Amino acid sequence: MAPDEKALLDQIEQAIFVLEPDGDGVPRYVAFNAYGLSLVRHREEDVLGLTAKDLFPGQYGETIYQHHLHILRTAEPYVYQSHLPLDSGVHQIEVTLRPILDDRGEVRRIVGTTKDISSRASLHNLQLGAEMVQTEIEDFVSLAAHDLRTPIRHVSTIAGMLRDDFVDLGDGKLELLDMLEQIATRATSLIADILSHAQATSTKSDIRTFSLADLVQEVVALLDPMGLCKYTVSGDWVVGDRAATLIILRNLVDNAIKHTDNKTPGALHIDVRLTQARPGFYRIEVRDNGPGLKEASSLLLNTGTLRTDGGFGLQGVHRLLQARGGHIEATNAANGTGAVIRFTLPGEVPSEETASSREPGPVD
Repeated sequence: MAPDEKALLDQIEQAIFVLEPDGDGVPRYVAFNAYGLSLVRHREEDVLGLTAKDLFPGQYGETIYQHHLHILRTAEPYVYQSHLPLDSGVHQIEVTLRPILDDRGEVRRIVGTTKDISSRASLHNLQLGAEMVQTEIEDFVSLAAHDLRTPIRHVSTIAGMLRDDFVDLGDGKLELLDMLEQIATRATSLIADILSHAQATSTKSDIRTFSLADLVQEVVALLDPMGLCKYTVSGDWVVGDRAATLIILRNLVDNAIKHTDNKTPGALHIDVRLTQARPGFYRIEVRDNGPGLKEASSLLLNTGTLRTDGGFGLQGVHRLLQARGGHIEATNAANGTGAVIRFTLPGEVPSEETASSREPGPVD
């Protein structure tokens, strides 16, 4: 290698080496920049002319040597990761090998660059560890909530039994029964929210063609068996994650029904609209005429920030969408009546011609 080329390599604060095939086609080191020599703790004259097997004895050197031969055979760039033993310890490195070809298309030189990715690998391992711990905590909380549901239901039942034939003597015991039932009701609602959150964050993708109208009908039939709310659906067929869409709609509709002040049948109206969002995503808008979103619920849906009165179910919705690459935004209606929530998920709204020929089912 020419001295000016070597001087240029020495100015780069990253390990760089160059190999050339000898007359027998054996790749040998012809240059190592100063930064690279400082890592391997060798003088340049002790490195030049060696192969990777000579420089790094054992299986480690043999593996690197095979990578060099691979470049000579394919004349294509190649990236590999390895562990390099140094004085400061074993470092995880990423090496990029790039061939330089002659006029005949044969490899004349191999230029290698090395990056120390030890910190990146450590960060990845920490992230995996944190995710495992978080999963274990969520599984424990879900199990605990599931186990608590029956005892809390029994508390409510016992309170109802005590109320039967109860004679109010004006000593405050009836108020205590009311308080007991209210506590049981709030605890049951909280447990249901926790279980909804656990289901939302653990649901696997279910990409298929499905009818949004049928899905909304299924959700309303489950949550409103007494027919307290009316609903309309604009748009029908969609190709996307049916399971995620079902969970999100169930949480949003449940939230609307739960917080409506007017319990008169038909007083609550929920409107669901399906449109194509940006390419590769569909948008669903859920609008109701209820009291609107509290600050905590709006904050949670828009930012994922949970406050004590925000609801675990809504946090699950936010995390589910985040995991799928979707987005959600929540506001109160401009006229001051009701909430407007829009969310997107990966998928598409087929054209009318395509939709008419579709049948529900998984997408291959």
